[in-house]
Amino acid sequence: MALPTAQPAEILRAWQKDDLYEKKLAGSLAKLLPSHHASKAIPTSSVVYKTFTTLRDLQTLGEEYSGIVQVDDSYHKLPTFCSRLMSILLSAFGENLTRSLLRSAEKQIELNTTLKPAAQNLFLVILKTLGSILPQLESIHRALSYINGGPIQISKTVTNINYVHVRPAAAAYYAHLRLLGLVTLLHAVISCGQGFYQAKKHLDQMADFPNEVESNKSCVACLEEILQPCVLQCGHYFCMQCCYGALESCPLCRTPFTKNSVVPLMNYTPGVK
Repeated sequence: MALPTAQPAEILRAWQKDDLYEKKLAGSLAKLLPSHHASKAIPTSSVVYKTFTTLRDLQTLGEEYSGIVQVDDSYHKLPTFCSRLMSILLSAFGENLTRSLLRSAEKQIELNTTLKPAAQNLFLVILKTLGSILPQLESIHRALSYINGGPIQISKTVTNINYVHVRPAAAAYYAHLRLLGLVTLLHAVISCGQGFYQAKKHLDQMADFPNEVESNKSCVACLEEILQPCVLQCGHYFCMQCCYGALESCPLCRTPFTKNSVVPLMNYTPGVK
């Protein structure tokens, strides 16, 4: 006979308990670690906590409190060791890994000289927007778990891990939790919509920006008047302070350049023919 599927309220209660214990463990670890490694206490505590519970086929303290057990997608067997290990690693490092991959992709696009400026700007805006809405995507997943049931953590959904209730009396389904899910979902969707709207607005501004700049005497990089103009290998010119400053690639066409390739333009005034 199959065990009943765990109710959203029980899953939420277990997650809250485990999160509380992990934070307490992180606080203790932070006192032992050097100050410049204190930020690593949270993911480390999560891995340690779940290694001595989930990875050893044991309930976490929160799961034991709520009377639920992790199962695979058949709802008849415990998750495999690989599934549990992957879930633990994704839970602890998934967001940071995703952000690192997005930053790496941005860097590759910036250095790609074969792409047109418009295509580069489009890809960069999309990647930056994805990075900014990661918390909202997590909120959407959590809201759906409040409404439809299932694990709260994305890492468990990805690895096909769910929960069943092992106590004789299954917990009641709370209507207010469904309402909380709907409100959370609405807020997250609106936040994502705002992020995409700002991205589109920024993209439109970037598309019009070069033409506006070329028609006046302003530097694209600092938006100030060009007093000591310099030209790059790509043919675009900027003020000397920007060329010899933090710039490593042309703000207009993304072409990389070195400081010794910058050519100062003596006796030249931008906008004067």
